[in-house]
Amino acid sequence: MNSDSIFHQCFSQQGLHKSQSDCSLEFKTLRRNDSFFKPKDKEKEKIRRHLPIGTGEYSVGCLDIMCDHSEKGSFFRLYYPIEKTDIYKRDKQWPLWLPRKQYGNGYAYFIRRSKSVLGKMFNWMGGDVYVPALWQHYPLPGKRYPVVIFSHGIGGNRTCNTTVCCELASQGYIVAAIEHRDGSASMTFQLKEDIKSTVNVSNSNSTQMHRTHSYTEEWMPFDFSPPRWDDYESRNKQVYQRAQECTLALNVLTDLDTGVTILNQLGGNFNLKLFKNLFDLSKVSLVGHSFGGSTTVCALSKDTRFKVGVMMDGWMHPLDEEMYKNITQPVLMINMETFQWQENVDQMQRLQKDPKVQRPMITIKGTCHQSVTDFQFLVKKPLGMFMDVRHTLSPKIAIDVSNKATLGFLRKHLGQTGDTYDSIISGENEYTVSGPIIARERPA
Repeated sequence: MNSDSIFHQCFSQQGLHKSQSDCSLEFKTLRRNDSFFKPKDKEKEKIRRHLPIGTGEYSVGCLDIMCDHSEKGSFFRLYYPIEKTDIYKRDKQWPLWLPRKQYGNGYAYFIRRSKSVLGKMFNWMGGDVYVPALWQHYPLPGKRYPVVIFSHGIGGNRTCNTTVCCELASQGYIVAAIEHRDGSASMTFQLKEDIKSTVNVSNSNSTQMHRTHSYTEEWMPFDFSPPRWDDYESRNKQVYQRAQECTLALNVLTDLDTGVTILNQLGGNFNLKLFKNLFDLSKVSLVGHSFGGSTTVCALSKDTRFKVGVMMDGWMHPLDEEMYKNITQPVLMINMETFQWQENVDQMQRLQKDPKVQRPMITIKGTCHQSVTDFQFLVKKPLGMFMDVRHTLSPKIAIDVSNKATLGFLRKHLGQTGDTYDSIISGENEYTVSGPIIARERPA
């Protein structure tokens, strides 16, 4: 989908080179009182390149969960609250933002560029960026945490909205960021089972057959088979699969909460039973970006365990009449300034026809479609604007406004305490306006 591309028009010019100074997350010597850190002391320390750190009362842990090794299984990254710690001193425990080099190649493939050139550039640009969360750290026991299922957009994967997910986890939510297997991820994988049989002949001439099970990774890049980005039949089929994957993820979390033994194909020796009784399954929400926005609406209409939804610059084309008819939950629509067109907004406004349900729409000024993703933090302003991953508003402010709107809406409709950021959601804030901004014609 051209309008949902991360970098579709970014590298069409020949001879584009990026110097080390072009990267806003440059690995460098920083002081504790620099902008990335809370003021503590003057001691210089080397800190890994990293995404913004959550601002909430908790530090964040994360791990990957793959249940059922096939593409019909559930695959997501789980972000969750852990005890507060000096996260900077534990940067050797941070996971990489790009878990494998195949994901960098996947972004290059998605924008139809050579992985040998652009894949290397993506891996260079983001390959040594780390997530400021402790990998496979034990969760903080003693209470139940509300649950968020996060759905990425076209060309994304389970890590491309890490900043949003880490912020929510730092504020006391358990977040499952799905990696969709409908063909819309820039790259994903499944584990293909190999069964090998051997026959042993004993001294008594009896035979015994032994089978060994092993798995090989089968990588699945973005599916370009739909004839057009707006092919309705294909996208409608995909959105139903995506919604089902949201439900499957919630089923897995429900099993974890009750202590059911889960076979995590990627878990190593981590004890998933540590998550027993930690999920508040009465407070489950959906958050999605772009195609993840329509996925949010679809899943809400199909599964009433989801109590509230947030759409970030939602793409509405895949939805059908049944979804509009069946959705009953409150939904917040957070739009970016430069992305929306009239037809898409008209479909959003259909959600506002029920006066009994709160479904506000706001637009964050100075933002583009990628202003809720991590890509905006990888490069500085000139290159970021050229690549259309950031606009005029500072990435830190853009993500902060979006995160506060999300948190405020979830808190209000899940019956939680804390700031509900009413001025942001009402558009009475210097960075937001109530309603849409029509920025362009319908994408070709």
